[in-house]
Amino acid sequence: MTNPRLIVLALAFAISACSASPAPSVTEAPPGAAVAPDDIERIAASYGSLRSMTSEPVLVDADIARLCTGPTQAALDAARERSGPHALSAVRIYMSDAAAKEFVEINPRYPVGSVIVKEKVRWGAADDAGGNPPRNGVGGMIKRAPGYDPAHGDWEYFYFEEAAKIERGRIESCIRCHRRAADTDHVFGDWAGGTRPTRS
Repeated sequence: MTNPRLIVLALAFAISACSASPAPSVTEAPPGAAVAPDDIERIAASYGSLRSMTSEPVLVDADIARLCTGPTQAALDAARERSGPHALSAVRIYMSDAAAKEFVEINPRYPVGSVIVKEKVRWGAADDAGGNPPRNGVGGMIKRAPGYDPAHGDWEYFYFEEAAKIERGRIESCIRCHRRAADTDHVFGDWAGGTRPTRS
């Protein structure tokens, strides 16, 4: 005779095994769905799993890097004149699939849940064991549902140098800078070179 208690235990084990899920990573939200507010910590820990938009770090002037814009030759020359060969830093850009798809549009309007991350690295410093320049800071933006901050495109910003200490929300310095890119839904693209279509 089969022990009913053993059957119940076996069923419970089977159900729990089927419902087990892998460790979280940055994944696409369903179309139109928002990234949950507490997901910034998860994004900070695993943004490298997003789509890389830069095949290698893109050089920018250190001052311009803080402002999220790409370099002009004049800016690079002025930076070298001002501070010598160590005046430069570089950025890597990562985007969720939804953001990357919209980025190449002439008049982009990013869907709710879009994630864009800018990783700043110290150019010219000794590479780490993986051959990468050391990280200098990470900034990002997440498109929130309409009404979050309509005057500034409903973007929530975040920045950290250590993932355990994340500044987030309506960060005034980010808003002030990204206001200059209002025509492209507050997202810069100078770093992309000729891969982004020209606005008419």
